[in-house]
Amino acid sequence: MEELARVLRVLSVELRLRILALLSERPRYAYELARELGVSYPLVHLHLRALERAGLVVSEYKVAEGGKLRRYYRVRDFRIEISPKVLRRMGGGGSGEE
Repeated sequence: MEELARVLRVLSVELRLRILALLSERPRYAYELARELGVSYPLVHLHLRALERAGLVVSEYKVAEGGKLRRYYRVRDFRIEISPKVLRRMGGGGSGEE
């Protein structure tokens, strides 16, 4: 249950959801996200780290145009399911029957 609560806390920030939406289109690097979102690079980097710690995004270094090494982020496939059955199973109560 702690894992679900942690992921939901990460997703409770609107800017993080906007970052995920952009990354779902294609991988991007932090400065690119900052420009597109109209926010500072440090703020985007802070949120990317939170998303990465939660396992929602992954990053890798790639050589971009002009030979610059950049860290690109992309969304990992994930699914969050919350139902009475799932909650009972996580809480240890009952058989998980609906």
